[in-house]
Amino acid sequence: MNTEFERARELGHEHGLPLLMLSRRVLRDNLRRLQEQLPGVELFYAVKSNPSPLVLETLRDAGCRFDVASSHELESLQALGADADEALYTNPVKAYGEVARAVASGANVFFYDNVDELDKIAAEAPGAKLVLRLAVVNPDCVVDLGAKFGCDPQEAEALLDGGVERGLRPFGLAFHVGSQSAIPQPFVDMIHVCRQLFNQMAVKGRPLEMLDIGGGFPVPYKSHAMSLESFTRPIRDALNSYFPDTRIVAEPGRILSATAVKLAARVIGRSVRQGMPWYYLEDGVYGTFSGAVFDKASYVFTSERSGSVGPCVLAGPTCDSFDVISREERLPALEPGDVVIAENMGAYTSASATHFNGIPMTKIVAVD
Repeated sequence: MNTEFERARELGHEHGLPLLMLSRRVLRDNLRRLQEQLPGVELFYAVKSNPSPLVLETLRDAGCRFDVASSHELESLQALGADADEALYTNPVKAYGEVARAVASGANVFFYDNVDELDKIAAEAPGAKLVLRLAVVNPDCVVDLGAKFGCDPQEAEALLDGGVERGLRPFGLAFHVGSQSAIPQPFVDMIHVCRQLFNQMAVKGRPLEMLDIGGGFPVPYKSHAMSLESFTRPIRDALNSYFPDTRIVAEPGRILSATAVKLAARVIGRSVRQGMPWYYLEDGVYGTFSGAVFDKASYVFTSERSGSVGPCVLAGPTCDSFDVISREERLPALEPGDVVIAENMGAYTSASATHFNGIPMTKIVAVD
């Protein structure tokens, strides 16, 4: 038997299955690789991609800081002893009272992309630092964040001036090219756009101090992804050319956490439907495989069984016909009780899981 499956069964006996298995070594290696490829860029892990305390503690101990999207995430960092006042609160649209709550936790920099948000920040955090988020048009990403967030660059100068008029302090610009960007060119294009806006503000005597290049660095699932080295090279070159002396930050999430976690789950049932084998797993799209829905992720599965593979469907455990993980798998014939392992389960999986049907969320443990 494959030692990986032996280890999964051992952990299952101790903790129960299904089980998420975190490699802290891989998590640290991912952080180190990104630091090497983007020297001088301050990395703030996007807590929303995987808020497990095990993940946060590992990155905290490795010297990483954090990007949060809510005061609840900020408070979770405080509970772990992380420096909340060094976190970036990057959500550009916040609920009433959120800004004040974040200020009480130590936040002092707030992102925005519209006039109404300026009024909210001015009321709840007078004198706060501001980072204006710009919209990005990127057809080569999996999840288009620019459709929901960011202002048109043509509106940026007026929004920056609006912050000054309200007694706030415009501090920087930010953009996010979208999740799983296939190519780095949108980063390069936006770095150039931001350089022009930095110049315009400097001429007006209101120089900006920070550029946030967001996240979106791709990882492979079933589809190929450009290597990190190739992807970051043009970004690094653009930053060196346009922003040699500016504070640069990034918000990596998936690129750090995705490959650091695997899921082990048993086959709990099987059937043949219209000639196709169906295997029902003890975790599904209402649980850890929620990323198949919200994140458009297509996971790679391996089986402890050998032999010829054939087409099959993998479904989840809930009493809902929507709970189908994948209709296009190729695996050996499986038996109830068999363990399958899903790769790259560390980003936007357990973070968006639910308790539908009363099924508990899958536990995560560190394996090294």
